This record gives sequence, structure tokens and C-alpha cells, in this order.
Amino acid sequence: MATHQHPDMELEPRADKRRTRDGQGPRWRVIREEVLERDDYTCQRCGYEQEAESGEPSKRLEAHFADAHGSPSLEQLDRLVTVCGPCHATLHGDDPAYGNRRDAAPMFPRPDAPPEVATMRSDRQHVCQRCQHVAESATELAAYTESGQAHVLCKPCAGALLAAGYDPESFEVAGALDTESLRERASEAPVRPVLLASGPVRESRPPETPTERFLYATPLRYVANPIGLTVLFILLGVVFSFAVF
Repeated sequence: MATHQHPDMELEPRADKRRTRDGQGPRWRVIREEVLERDDYTCQRCGYEQEAESGEPSKRLEAHFADAHGSPSLEQLDRLVTVCGPCHATLHGDDPAYGNRRDAAPMFPRPDAPPEVATMRSDRQHVCQRCQHVAESATELAAYTESGQAHVLCKPCAGALLAAGYDPESFEVAGALDTESLRERASEAPVRPVLLASGPVRESRPPETPTERFLYATPLRYVANPIGLTVLFILLGVVFSFAVF
């Protein structure tokens, strides 16, 4: 059984920006086999299982050395973690040695991923693209995919999109997806997205409370938004300038 267990998926920064690839040379092959056997030939980030040397070539299991510099020895196996090729690429940022393999990795690590590999697919993907909330943990986030492009959302905003009729099959979270739980959190999201929200996730959620209906289901909705408020302040400024001068 795998020995790495970690309940919280903190959004760890990239451990390093090194330009050398793990897994080269005869010494690495011996170390890799020891690490893979210890971890039951299972990627510790996404859970992909591979029996010995069989399986998908594109997801070949590799050993990731968690230290930023130096070369591991057989006495440092606790600093190595088994990961599949795509997940390994997520741990090395823009290192050209890993190409674009990280695009095939899941957006989120699994809930019990060890901290050494519990990163999202990109270290820039931790901000909700609908409300701009900055998450501290991947467990706070979901992702909506449209036309092959993933859009990161906080869970309340994901619930808001589901309440607005988005396809539940297009969402992803860390661990098992529970769309009903996401829908229940819709009321925590703002009714309207922020001005700079990404196009595919700019949908408003249905207003629920009397105050929300007053602000967003009446003509006041033309004022109670960033553009409307900007126009209102401009008009008030013009009126004030005429009144003063």
C-alpha cells in the first residue's frame, strides 16, 4: 500500500525551476523501481495505477525527487514520490524537458495526495475566474471545461453555474464530484460575475432573496453592476460640476 497520506491539498508553489529531468541513468532506474514498488505502481497525485511496466506509454510512471537540488540515493527514498508522466510535468512548471505533457494531467490532485505532489495543474490556476476569489486550497475549487478549455471556479460559483443550467458533466473537483452539494452552495456566490470574469463563466445565477430580487430582477439591475455604477458616478460627477460652476 502507498504510504503517503495528506488530508489537506494546499496549493504548494512549484518546488523548483530546474532544467534537468528526473529519471536518467542506471542509478535512477534502480531508484525508480524501488519507489514504484513501494507506492504499489500508483501515481500519488492522480491515482493512476499501472501494473509493472504495462499500461499507457503516455502515462509511464516516474519517480519525482521532492528536493529542489541534488541527486537522491537509496537512503533518500522518503524524498521520492511515484507520479505518472503528465502529473510529473505539473511539478516542473515550464521545464521544456517535460514538454506539454501536463495538459493531460487532471486539474486537481486527489484528496490524499502527499504535499510534495499536491499541486494543481498550473500554479496560476487558484483564482476563481467568475468572482476572483483566491483559494488557499484545491479543495475549495472546481473546474468547468468548455471546448477543451478548463475554467477554474470557487465551489459557490460552480454551484451558481449549475443552478443556471450548465451541464454537470463538464465540471471537475478534487475527488468525487457531487453536483448537488455544489448547487447547495450557489447562494454563497455573487449573483453577477465580476467585470473581468472569463467569458464562458460570466453567467448570472438566479436571485433568491427579496433583496437580490429587488437589485437584480427590477430596473435597478441596470445600476447595480460595475458598469452601471461607473456610468452613475460619471453622471453624478457631471451634474455636480454644473451645480458648482
